[in-house]
Amino acid sequence: MTRLTGLWGKCRRIFGRKRLSQRDAAQLVDTLYRKLLLRAPDPSGLETYTALLREGGATVADVLDALMTSPEFFASRAELAQRYYPHQRDGFFADISQFGEVSTLLRAMIDMSCTNKILVDVGVMGRSGSNSYDLLRWFGWQGLLVEANSGLIDSIKAQFGPLNYRIVNSAVSDHAGTATLHIGSSDGVSSLNEGHSRMFGATRGSITVQLETLPAILEREQIPLHFDLLSIDIEGEDMKVLSHLIASSPYRPNWIIVEAGNVGDYRAGSLPLIAAFDENYEAVGQTQANLIFRRRGLLAALHGAAPA
Repeated sequence: MTRLTGLWGKCRRIFGRKRLSQRDAAQLVDTLYRKLLLRAPDPSGLETYTALLREGGATVADVLDALMTSPEFFASRAELAQRYYPHQRDGFFADISQFGEVSTLLRAMIDMSCTNKILVDVGVMGRSGSNSYDLLRWFGWQGLLVEANSGLIDSIKAQFGPLNYRIVNSAVSDHAGTATLHIGSSDGVSSLNEGHSRMFGATRGSITVQLETLPAILEREQIPLHFDLLSIDIEGEDMKVLSHLIASSPYRPNWIIVEAGNVGDYRAGSLPLIAAFDENYEAVGQTQANLIFRRRGLLAALHGAAPA
């Protein structure tokens, strides 16, 4: 609240004047963008809001409302919490209970549904869009982060900081060896499949990477057979790696998040996965790009009605 109070104080000082100069209006718009959207204003936004403020077409409250009700501000809420409250243990929750009781309750309930709080994130890339960071940061999980692009390793370490994780710099496929990683127009679309990467724009080059199978990595890193979460996002290789894991190893993560694109309502056989996958897993959730699966029998195992 101190930071917001300071921001409002600055607004009051500037807008207490009868007329607002071009310089003051532009400076305020720049500050609002950087503090609320965590970026510099785009030229169009800077020009539009500066003109409105200078000419009296909008108040500072109008500009704040426009920015703070935008989809971009909503999407930035986790990053805002991380930036302004880095040491707040319950910053993940929008909790209005008296002293954080709901946060404590939810954390305890989630812990009860876990067996080991171990996650494996294949294709981690970084904190943005991560399926692992929140569990590591807010819920005390431990993780194995796997990334093919050696150029991202230092930034991953910086973004994940002192959390409980290990990093493996390796590409993952259904066989071992070497391969070419095509660096996409953005880091999130780099792929072993050049055609897949080019679907999103021109590539920015390529690097030679070491290939490993996922079972080999899990065994070397001493990951338990029923670790709690596997997240796979490796641009076109996801189904191949997931099928290989089920076909060639005893590893059966309790939960799986896998990038599948827009597949509509999931049903057995709708993806290029081996039949044994649907025998072992049931779909329980879906987002714009990902499917979420739960291991069959997990609920009974957690409640002691059947062996894990």
